[in-house]
Amino acid sequence: MSTLRTPPQQTSQTACHIQQDEVLELNVPEQAWQVRSGTIALCRVVDGIRHCFFTAHAGEVIFGVASQENGLVAIAIEPTVITAIQ
Repeated sequence: MSTLRTPPQQTSQTACHIQQDEVLELNVPEQAWQVRSGTIALCRVVDGIRHCFFTAHAGEVIFGVASQENGLVAIAIEPTVITAIQ
């Protein structure tokens, strides 16, 4: 499982392809992403353990959060395409 440490931040709406089981850290509060295709799970990380609480599907939008002790990540459940929006 790989981690995308630097989330895609395009000013134009360029698609980012995320492979199954890839992890996207959502630690940029000013950034939002629209899921164009596929499904991702949103998980809170506490003491290195992921606690998944939500899934986002095509057409839905996810938002970044300020970095904290407990992070927020998105994990691709299947190959997924997202677009950075501002």
